[in-house]
Amino acid sequence: MYNFQKQIDYLLENACASIRYLVYRDMLHIPIDEPFMKELQAEILRQSNVQKHLEAQHPDGWFGQELHGNEGMDHYINGLLNMGVEPGNLHIQKAITALTTPETASQHKNWFRGGDALDAEERGGNRAIIAGLLSLVNAPEDTAILCDEISLSLEHLKEVLQYHSVDDFTLRGKNERYYKPKAKFPGANHINLLANTQGWRTGENMQIAQSATKHAYELMKEFDEYITFRKPFEFGGGFVGPFNYDWKALNPISERQFQDIIENPYHFQFGFWLRAISTVPDWARQNTAAYELLADKLDKDTLFDMIPDKTLKAFRQIMGREPSWRRKASPKCDVTFAVLEACIPVLK
Repeated sequence: MYNFQKQIDYLLENACASIRYLVYRDMLHIPIDEPFMKELQAEILRQSNVQKHLEAQHPDGWFGQELHGNEGMDHYINGLLNMGVEPGNLHIQKAITALTTPETASQHKNWFRGGDALDAEERGGNRAIIAGLLSLVNAPEDTAILCDEISLSLEHLKEVLQYHSVDDFTLRGKNERYYKPKAKFPGANHINLLANTQGWRTGENMQIAQSATKHAYELMKEFDEYITFRKPFEFGGGFVGPFNYDWKALNPISERQFQDIIENPYHFQFGFWLRAISTVPDWARQNTAAYELLADKLDKDTLFDMIPDKTLKAFRQIMGREPSWRRKASPKCDVTFAVLEACIPVLK
């Protein structure tokens, strides 16, 4: 097995405060109340990329212009957490208060296109976004909306075991494939919410989660179409895209396939793939091939030099934590940390 000590030492010597803090907290398990950790947390809050996020907060606590999207509450809270800002930080807690206070939330665009229709069909819309954010900041799991969405996510998993093909839960329209009305099949919002919560994890539920994700993977591992959602007539009709899970990210990967990912003309492919495999919960993982391939390249110190410049720049937009890439070491620190974050929970 890999110990990754060489890569950890490199990051502790060369990386920004965000990455060093996350290495200490999540990989070396240093308590956050240690004096030097508190100093690092203060340094994180002074970073330019963190300050840019904080500048998007309104006086009432709301972040950005909407609930979901590039200018959304979820974008800013996720961004701050990914850069090592603790969930208990006053800025984040003020945002959560704004999110869960109807009088405040109503002053902003606290919904997204199709969100109400998705909620009505129990596919996960506005309520799923809110529950997901609550799960990330360690809100009590008996909070009503969080508890309801956890139960709904489990229902989507349980339903999977009844299907024998994609046609059992979707319809093929003229231009789109879309979910059948009221059909349940787990999307990213369901799996991510269960990955970030604990209270549902009884022995029976864990067995269901493992069996359901294995079965869903078998149904979807070679499926190339995007499944959308057809809004009911009372919500105006038309199609919107629900949060499909990236089942292909669970596939084993060869050297050639990895080369295709980093050299893909869609330069964001590597970043999205790496982010996807980084967030696969242990009960959904089907193999360790991708993690072993990445770890081997880290160990041989060949990974960073393989990545084309355009792919690297796109990766930064998806998973970058370094506030600036002016320092020569910064791009390598971002890539190294992201790969370690994916590999350590699986291989160490």
